[in-house]
Amino acid sequence: MKTKNEPYVVGQGYRRFPVTSQAFVTVSMKDTGKLGYMFWLDKMHRNMGRKMMEGTEGYLQEDNALDMGANASNLLVGAYGFPNFQMLKWSTMVVPEVLSSHKVVRPPEDLTRLVKRAAGIYGADLVGVAALDERWVYSKDMVKPIVITEDGIPEETDDEFRIPRSMDRAIVMAVAMDAKGIGTSPAIESSTATSIGYSRMGITAVSLAEYIRAMGYRAIPCMNDTAMSIPLAVDAGLGELGRLGILITPEFGPSVRLFKVLTDMPLVPDKPVDFGVEIFCKNCLLCAEHCPSDSISFDLPKETSSLETSNPYVRKWYINGEKCLRFWQENGGSCATCIAVCPFTWGFESIQCFECTKCETRRGCELQVNTHLRAKHGYLHIESYGERPEVLRPRREGL
Repeated sequence: MKTKNEPYVVGQGYRRFPVTSQAFVTVSMKDTGKLGYMFWLDKMHRNMGRKMMEGTEGYLQEDNALDMGANASNLLVGAYGFPNFQMLKWSTMVVPEVLSSHKVVRPPEDLTRLVKRAAGIYGADLVGVAALDERWVYSKDMVKPIVITEDGIPEETDDEFRIPRSMDRAIVMAVAMDAKGIGTSPAIESSTATSIGYSRMGITAVSLAEYIRAMGYRAIPCMNDTAMSIPLAVDAGLGELGRLGILITPEFGPSVRLFKVLTDMPLVPDKPVDFGVEIFCKNCLLCAEHCPSDSISFDLPKETSSLETSNPYVRKWYINGEKCLRFWQENGGSCATCIAVCPFTWGFESIQCFECTKCETRRGCELQVNTHLRAKHGYLHIESYGERPEVLRPRREGL
């Protein structure tokens, strides 16, 4: 696969992004006047209850119960991700000193191979390594700043979170979500597929962090917290940013959840990949056309944005995060319609040729090439070319 030397364009006005500018926090503040990550849920839960009582198909109590069970491990491990919170501790919870006090000294290539194998055993479907670009570390969490220090250990003090500059590697992972479940969006079954992804990513992040500590190195397990997963995943070669505002991977399209472990283990970084996503997304408007909240842009990528929840001065398609979240509230559950309609979720269908605004490619249709490779490597089953392929579940050797 082709690689990219410069996977994104960052303008001079760029500043590290604060968690308080995320849609979850800004909508919570507008709704309740309280600073927090979860207060927006009140409105969503009210509509969840209304639809449940009305007997709306796809929103019944049994649908919500299945989602709650799927989300249980997520809520117990890290609740989507807060730094040094619950099981996402920045120091070991289980590793004895006889292991943590002695480093396994091996060439970086060997350590990289070992850590990627461990990530797969613990549940990651994709794993890559990036040199930690400090621009993608959040500037602050809800209250405390996240400070990059010249020395010391990763820790939380009364005033700040401290990450030493020696923690210069990010192991970025993805777990694949059930495409059939996602395909029911915006019904609750799609939320269940997402919840399973969150529960798996929490367990995997914690397990890999403890493995790294048992190898004698430091580790910070992260879900959505501490640093932005999407640009780190681009750096780690897991995929490219699409029109829908999230990562599109060669293996599973955008139907993944991303997470990472920051470490000082000397690992070999992977390279960003180029399999034609930007060119394809310029010609395909399906996610923008089907977005129930009109949150996805029909335009070309822009250099910056004035949207309150955007991360400006990076060239990309900007998403209106507040409009998206307002639809979740109205819907009584989360939405993944953009993922459900993305052709890279399913692979090539002949009908897609009628959807693209024009056929403008560099090396043949990027979607058809990707579909061929996914089938060749066991990610898709194609019964009849041109019909919707069957997305195959990943083969795992561990959790």
